[in-house]
Amino acid sequence: MYSDIMDTTLDAWEILRTVVQLGGFAPAAEKLNRSQSTISYAIGRLQDQLGVRLFEIQGRKAQLTEVGRVLLADAEPHLAGFHRIEQRARLMASGGASEVRLSVDSIFPEDRLFTALAAFSHSFPHVKPELRQGAFLSADSEFSLHDAQLCVTGLVSREIFVKPILVIGMIAVVRRGHPLLSIRRRLSRSDLMQHMLVTIEGAASGSLKYQPRHPAQRVLPVGTIESSIAAVRSGLCFGWLPKYRIQSEIDRGDFVQLPLPAGQTRGVRLNLVCRDLSFSSSEANALAELLGMNREPETI
Repeated sequence: MYSDIMDTTLDAWEILRTVVQLGGFAPAAEKLNRSQSTISYAIGRLQDQLGVRLFEIQGRKAQLTEVGRVLLADAEPHLAGFHRIEQRARLMASGGASEVRLSVDSIFPEDRLFTALAAFSHSFPHVKPELRQGAFLSADSEFSLHDAQLCVTGLVSREIFVKPILVIGMIAVVRRGHPLLSIRRRLSRSDLMQHMLVTIEGAASGSLKYQPRHPAQRVLPVGTIESSIAAVRSGLCFGWLPKYRIQSEIDRGDFVQLPLPAGQTRGVRLNLVCRDLSFSSSEANALAELLGMNREPETI
């Protein structure tokens, strides 16, 4: 039976599906622009190959048998996948993009990112978004080394199109019970120097860090925001963390903002960078708009 199924064709299963959808051989023949005898032959051959009855005639309509319903349901995902390939090929032939490559700094809120990607996929179901995330992504490197078309980053240099889209508020926090909280006054720099600071650093960050610090400060460098939050949660250190990511811990009292004399909040500005907006595909432009290209930057 398995080898017989492998011998069947997508065309035969497509004919079967069309007959089922339209309720008969004649309307299926008209839609597919084939003769009714061709449709009947294809269905008959498919049944012979499978060794089962797929149809039963009820009145003037052809109805699937129970076996036919099961097998057609199994074939549906393959038919849909083949149609997506055909549609993508037509899109590429007409000059459209088959994929859009996007690099995003990991500090960018994931709910916004995936909401934008979901809306993009709804509008362009045959275009595959290629996503790359990391800390301190350099737009230059993402364009040259990873062939990105769009990049959301705080590191920009000579790109053609740079649009600020979001400012991330960073606050200095510790876990409840940390020794810094036993100091009943605003903290000085020397107070902070006595304790370890977690820093989020990427391979391309150079001297740029999400957390400002003194050169002599003891630090624990980590590669992701999740790691920095976990380090603070452990009580090992204090850190400058994105407020939107830790708001629930603050509300519960698990994290406490440090009483600094100045600079209670630091902003990390994220930019949408396009490699070449004038020559970008309409799909890349649509994704850029969903990410905030045409909106005023917001602070969170």
